[in-house]
Amino acid sequence: MERKIKPVYLTDVKSLQQLSRETFAETFGPYNSAEDMERYLATAYQLDQLRYEIEDGQSQFFFIYLDEHLAGYLKLNFGDAQSEISDEDSMEIERIYVKQNFHKLALGKNLMQHALNIARQAVKKYVWLGVWENNQRALKFYEGQGFVPFSEHVFDLGSSSQRDLLLKYNLKGVK
Repeated sequence: MERKIKPVYLTDVKSLQQLSRETFAETFGPYNSAEDMERYLATAYQLDQLRYEIEDGQSQFFFIYLDEHLAGYLKLNFGDAQSEISDEDSMEIERIYVKQNFHKLALGKNLMQHALNIARQAVKKYVWLGVWENNQRALKFYEGQGFVPFSEHVFDLGSSSQRDLLLKYNLKGVK
């Protein structure tokens, strides 16, 4: 099976929107009300918002394909584009999602390694991300990749306030 990671361009915005909505709903839909999900998906993944994020020089998106099938995506933030921390020594993994029917094929690991390689090339000291405290599958994955908790924040999804754990990965060999 051939795996390819490719940058996302403005011309890909509709594919990004569809994939973002699908993977977010697969991941969090069972734990939230339909109304909250509908409102969040309509706002967070509207075309104008995604165009803005793609064009932001401090953010990068990547698609991962398996045998030419779009299977997931990754969003990285640098500098002021980071959602919680504004540290020039850090990079945020804001989104890393793989469609459910592609789970257990190590595509998440492929995206993670891609992200860590970019952070090393950018000479960052650490990579961080936020993960919902009840997303045990993701927590296990991140901890298996070497991420450790360092803080937390509240993520509002409609009428629901949820606790996210902030996890950090220190890059070795970077001064």
